[in-house]
Amino acid sequence: MLVTMELAESALQSILDQDLYKFCMQQTVLEHYPDVIVEYGFINRDPSMRFNQAAFTQLQKDIAHMEHTTATNKDIEYLKHTCPYLSAEYLQFLASYRFNPTVDIACSLDEMGALELKIMGKWTQVILYEIPLLSMISSAYFSHVDTDWNYTGQLEKITAKGSQLVDASCEFAEFGTRRRRDFKTQNMVVCALSQLHCGPGQCIGTSNVYLARKYNMKPVGTVGHEWTMAIAALEGTYENGNSLALRKWHATFKGSLGIALTDTFGTTAFFANFDRQLASLYAGVRHDSGDPFQFIERVHAHYTKIGISPATKTIVFSDGLDPEKAIRVKKYCAEYAVNCSFGIGTNFTNDFLCASDPTKQ
Repeated sequence: MLVTMELAESALQSILDQDLYKFCMQQTVLEHYPDVIVEYGFINRDPSMRFNQAAFTQLQKDIAHMEHTTATNKDIEYLKHTCPYLSAEYLQFLASYRFNPTVDIACSLDEMGALELKIMGKWTQVILYEIPLLSMISSAYFSHVDTDWNYTGQLEKITAKGSQLVDASCEFAEFGTRRRRDFKTQNMVVCALSQLHCGPGQCIGTSNVYLARKYNMKPVGTVGHEWTMAIAALEGTYENGNSLALRKWHATFKGSLGIALTDTFGTTAFFANFDRQLASLYAGVRHDSGDPFQFIERVHAHYTKIGISPATKTIVFSDGLDPEKAIRVKKYCAEYAVNCSFGIGTNFTNDFLCASDPTKQ
């Protein structure tokens, strides 16, 4: 008799239930910094959002379950054929990779409901924890603390949002893993986006590799701030941290995944490092904080100044977007003849109204 285990909507569904960029970053760390020890700490941006004991118990259970989540042969074959920029050496490493949460993670809840969470270990080992843990924390909170919500209207809402973007000629991707309400919500979102009508725009994929495979979509991603921050610290130079990070990334991926993150130490520091040689190696840049309209102007001016046509480059926008804002940004990019695409996360996977009072979120 075949026995299968039903995974909770809060749990990690597969090792591929992860944002693509984390696998890419793990490969670069394995190549450039294989023995570095790091520590991560969880910061709650809204201290008024406290856990209760039920939420903490669920989180502990989901963390413990990670020990049983490994890459299958099917997972490795999928990555091999879908993501050719992932090296054979890296895929061999991932095939034998094991989460070890008992050793790597320290998690506690104080008497006021404040969650404390730290991760420590080899960078190559612990880099894959961040995204699953953030999604688990969100799911635990909305399962046991803020429970005044339901799925009513979610499918219609995401279909309307996607259709609005398609009709406005926007190219966009789903970036909502880390802040999803739960796995069921993100699964619903990606399913709906995979079935959007044809139009002048399109959904170009999802950052979640598991759902990309499930719905035959392209897994997409760029790079995280973590990469630039760590290199600047390890190499002892914040002044040249951006250029070092960009050069090491290009050395690994040879032009694939060629979108440069601009705001790790502020855009002034970034553009000081982003000379003509580097700008020629990268397909474009990513906006993740600050005024997007001023950023468009600055990108246009910078490319023009160093003798590169802005029309040959792309800006990826990923900061707190909804369809209306994305459409406004796209129109402004058109005025400056700059290509653009959008990564939308929270507005896709955690946009709910109170069930008891639909006028409130």
